[in-house]
Amino acid sequence: PPLTLDELKALPRTTVVATVQCGGNRRGELNAVRKTSGNAWGCGAISTAEWTGVRLRDVFAARGLGSADAAAAAGVRHVQFEGDDGVKASVPVEKALSSHGDVLLAYEMNGEPLPADHGYPLRAVVPGHVGVRNVKWLKSVTAPADEADGVWQRGIAYKSFGPAVTTLDGLDVAAAPPMQETPVTSVILRPAAGALPAEAGATSLEVSGIAYSGGGRAIIRVDVSADGGRTWTAAELGDGADQPLSKAWAWTLWTADVPLPPPKEGGGPNVDAELVCRAVDASFNMQPASVADTWNLRGLANNAWHRVAVSVPPASDDDDA
Repeated sequence: PPLTLDELKALPRTTVVATVQCGGNRRGELNAVRKTSGNAWGCGAISTAEWTGVRLRDVFAARGLGSADAAAAAGVRHVQFEGDDGVKASVPVEKALSSHGDVLLAYEMNGEPLPADHGYPLRAVVPGHVGVRNVKWLKSVTAPADEADGVWQRGIAYKSFGPAVTTLDGLDVAAAPPMQETPVTSVILRPAAGALPAEAGATSLEVSGIAYSGGGRAIIRVDVSADGGRTWTAAELGDGADQPLSKAWAWTLWTADVPLPPPKEGGGPNVDAELVCRAVDASFNMQPASVADTWNLRGLANNAWHRVAVSVPPASDDDDA
């Protein structure tokens, strides 16, 4: 018989700090190359929280399938989640039931019962995997041989093809692997485009942001530039930098004091700076330079260098006095 929520809560509690990121985060930047399909997200379709619940492997252990090996021997290849909103998604059994994977059936967020928007009363939390696998408003969890049916798993919603693919004509979409782990990425949070980023006459600029990589791969370096990537400054890594190299489920904060380029010859008096960041993870994956390199029809997994244009006013005559 199905487990009740009270029966789940009677199992050992586990807390995991994990980032959840939509596969279409930063899709809007891809639209500058060519129109994609889906919401034109900026860089805000990502968040981090403390999730508390029961390990999925503990739930399955109570049903005699406490390890990925035992499940595989019984013919299980995937674990499927279905939400009350109709979303169906699945993850490989090696992730779902691994002691390393930290997959939860979560009933608390940041020490409080799950908010309605985050899946009350129960949701899946699949650290290191794309947001859609973290199914909300859970009504069933099953362990079959096949991955989930439906657009979220087998359709185009989370399938990425190369830049040359501009139509689905002739494509066997269902045969393509769905997005699971997310690629390494970083974004600049401060300064924002259009903001006055520094005092007049400043020669450097404080830049800060977040970096994250899927699959538990820790961030080991973030490079920041104020001249479009011609020269680089290594950022100082902050919160999140102490996570294990292969079990870093949450984003890492970073800051950098970046030298500003000189004013362009023949240009205006302001210093125009193109701020750029790129991250490197523990597997030495590095972000690609151009959104043209990451463009795909569905607008998924844009992890190109993040760019923010700012302008710093020159020193006034009073400053020179």
